[in-house]
Amino acid sequence: MKPYSLYVCDTETTGLDFVKNDVIELSLYRLSDGCQKTWCIKPIDENNIETDALRINGHKLEDLKHQTKYGKETYKDAHNVIIEIENWLMEDNVPVNNRVIIGQNISFDKNMLEYLWIKCDSKDSFPFGRKVIDTIQIEFFLDLCKGNMSESYSLNNLTKKYGIKNEKAHTAAADVKATKELFDKQIDFFKKVLHK
Repeated sequence: MKPYSLYVCDTETTGLDFVKNDVIELSLYRLSDGCQKTWCIKPIDENNIETDALRINGHKLEDLKHQTKYGKETYKDAHNVIIEIENWLMEDNVPVNNRVIIGQNISFDKNMLEYLWIKCDSKDSFPFGRKVIDTIQIEFFLDLCKGNMSESYSLNNLTKKYGIKNEKAHTAAADVKATKELFDKQIDFFKKVLHK
């Protein structure tokens, strides 16, 4: 079997449109060694920062625009960040197509990341393949099999369901840790079923 490298991923963004909005926070947790990295990124397009998005994720407009000392020190240029990310990912020594990202509604994060690389004129160096694992889809499938559907599959609801604490929800770093715990519990469930 080919070696795979799995990463739990979460992004915070300036809005929900992956073409016009930007990633402003990205966190990745590598399952093989438990290493987590988080980057804060200066938006590429400062004209498409939605106040509703900032209200949810807690990032401040003046920081994102580098109008504060904190903002200048924290939010790095996107072009430099993607190089740093690619270099960190290469530590896993697997081909791009063998890197798998796991997340809550992961297709959104993957689209946002793909467009981050496109906006940085680096489409060809996008460091993840096509394989993704979505914790929402796993939970939906489990509930479908049990015949007991939930009203919502938000990260907030699923962490409550499994007794996972997420005190800094809507920050990429905290949501990645919560999603990783959720994924661990889902995997444990399948292992128990398979070993009965």
